[in-house]
Amino acid sequence: MAKYLLLSFVLFMCLLHEGESCFIFRKIHVSVVNKLVNSDTPLSAHCYSRNDDLGNPTIPLNQEINFSFCMAPIFTLFKCELVWGERTSTVVVYSAAWRVDPCDKGKCVYYVTESGTYIDNQLWASWK
Repeated sequence: MAKYLLLSFVLFMCLLHEGESCFIFRKIHVSVVNKLVNSDTPLSAHCYSRNDDLGNPTIPLNQEINFSFCMAPIFTLFKCELVWGERTSTVVVYSAAWRVDPCDKGKCVYYVTESGTYIDNQLWASWK
């Protein structure tokens, strides 16, 4: 009987993992918003982790890209490499190793401006 309960539990966890639920761990939602006013130069963002590459989309002015993932403690790290003309910036958009999480209950919204990338009205990353 214990084998069947364990097998049922494992199957249930697998089904939840394949769906929208993260089961035990928190689901993280990341948004990168283009707020580069008065600019004809496109903003591109290459977002990735060790296991996922989300491509290299161009983000129009006042538009955003969004992605979500299930956080794994200690190991989850997502970065976005932003390119705006000749300027570049590598932004850590989520790290499970952060001692202080700047995201609001799993929602991480980054605003890209001429002076850098902001989260919660604080400069998070500068242009190079």
